Order: sequence, then C-alpha cells, then structure tokens
Amino acid sequence: MRLLRSSTAVAGLAAAAALALHADVAALVLLALWCGLALLAIRRDATGEGALGGSGGPWIRVALALALAWRAPGGPAAAFAAALLLEIAVARLTALAAARTGATLPGPDLHSLILAGGRAADIVAALAFAALILWPDRLPLIASALAGLTAMGAIARASLALAVVRGIRDEA
Repeated sequence: MRLLRSSTAVAGLAAAAALALHADVAALVLLALWCGLALLAIRRDATGEGALGGSGGPWIRVALALALAWRAPGGPAAAFAAALLLEIAVARLTALAAARTGATLPGPDLHSLILAGGRAADIVAALAFAALILWPDRLPLIASALAGLTAMGAIARASLALAVVRGIRDEA
C-alpha cells in the first residue's frame, strides 16, 4: 500500500502545482487521478486489504488551498487555507488529548468536511477544486463554502474530543 499512498500524494501535489500555474487541463486530469486513487484507497481500506491513510490526508488539501490562494488571492482562498490549518491543528491536539487520557478520540485519520464526511473529504475537495477551475466566477462562493464546512468539521472534532475528555475526567 505504500506505493498507493505515495502515488496519491504525488497526484495531489502535482494537481496543486498545476492549479497554481494556471494549467487548468492538467489540474483537472490530476484532480481526477487523485480522486480515483483516494477512492481506491477507501475501497481497499473497507475490504481490509490496505492500511488506513491512503489519500494523503488534509496536507494535500492544504497544498491545493495554497495553490488556490496563489492563483486567486483574496479572502475566500485565505479563509479556506486558514480553515484547513485549523482542522490540522485540532486533529493534532485531539491526538495529544487521546494520548494523555488514554481515550479513543477521533484522531488525524478522521478527515473531515464535517465529521460525517470522513475519508470522502478529499473527494469532495477534489470536486470543489474542479468546479473552481471550470467556473472561476464562482470562486468566492465555492471557496467560502469549503472554508465553512472545513471549519465546522474542526469545531465538531474539538467539541467531541472535549466532551469525551470531560466524561473521562468526571468518571475518575
């Protein structure tokens, strides 16, 4: 599965580079490849054939958001990049809280566009970035929606972790 993980990451990073360089056709092809490899990783994880974490996690989405901010600087792109960084910070803090309390909390493997999105968050992000390329006049709306969904997912993860940690503390 290491090859699948590395090729998924390479496809995602190449899509980010193509997006930043205004190579729209290449970006669309690479986003489709990234999406397909992420789907393959999800299917392999569901059947037990592969290890978790095949899609590259939120780091690929951060690279895409930074490429978007490079390509179209402004509030919505910056808000989306900030929301992704918030999601990563909350995931790391959640993992730290789980280690300190010995609890099972949603950790960095739970990619989120609101917690129910799970691993499909990368696929939703790829589709949104494809929409941004195809309809650049809709960029503020789509980027703002992605930023809001990502921030809500981070807040939901933090709230869930706080509730579990408080429950463990109250039991002790």
